Amino acid sequence: MRRTIQFVGAVSLILLLRSAPVLAHEDDQFPPHNPACTLTSFLRPWREVPDGVKRQLAPDGVIRIGVNYGNPNNASIDAAGTLQGVAVDLGCILARRLGLEVEFVPYAGLPTMMQGFDSGEWTLGFTFDPQFGPPTFAYAHPHLGVENTYLVPGTSPFQSVADVDQAGVFISVARNNSPDIYLTAHLQNATLVRFDTVPQALAALKAGQVHAFAGSRSVEVGFLPQIPGARLLPDDFLLAQLAAVMASGADEAIGAVDRFVEESKLNFLIQLAIVRSRLVGVLLPMPIRERDDDRR
Repeated sequence: MRRTIQFVGAVSLILLLRSAPVLAHEDDQFPPHNPACTLTSFLRPWREVPDGVKRQLAPDGVIRIGVNYGNPNNASIDAAGTLQGVAVDLGCILARRLGLEVEFVPYAGLPTMMQGFDSGEWTLGFTFDPQFGPPTFAYAHPHLGVENTYLVPGTSPFQSVADVDQAGVFISVARNNSPDIYLTAHLQNATLVRFDTVPQALAALKAGQVHAFAGSRSVEVGFLPQIPGARLLPDDFLLAQLAAVMASGADEAIGAVDRFVEESKLNFLIQLAIVRSRLVGVLLPMPIRERDDDRR
């Protein structure tokens, strides 16, 4: 797997270098014009987009994309308050392909993101695994595989994932995310301690309130400097699949997103977005030729 990521990274860096002059000079006449879209030159709009796709995704001509930036495999917010990451890059290029403007609605965690959906704040969301997400959503093809393991203090006796599932062990996790749902179903002895956001769950480990944090390797690597001596366990308890979601019944729009995801696997757009976000412990899902309708 590591060799795969290294290959993906090398190819993506080449594409980034080739695209840099284009970013500055071409296609400014095409939407989207959101300043968060710093990667807008790879593809031109599709020649034909069914009216139903635009109606379901962007009734007023703007795609509003909900993003859980508490998970850096979706996006993160920099010191200037700018949202950036895989979800932003993919959302911008999807909007380009559809000939639409785009707005991003950021959320620190899943509870507030779900509230935002219920309030109509977004129509397309980046954060869910089809295996564990709410059944009220329609799920696009997964665009990212994410390795999940435990982050433990340097003095921890745990050497593998199996070691952690012991009576008296407390594990912090972000509420309702894929690790939470998976571990709720599979842990036999350890106790989960849930927090509304990933940073809160990590802070509990730093404060010594729990024995381990459960989450993605990208999250954990980014937090290592805050806990000197901390380490990631070498094996994984879950390979999560991240996919975009919409309201159930938006079949035309989901079909368009599926088409976009699959072409993005083949034209290296997703690989480039991974490199731009400096993610670790992620995989590119295998291309899917036909939609599996029973996943909706």
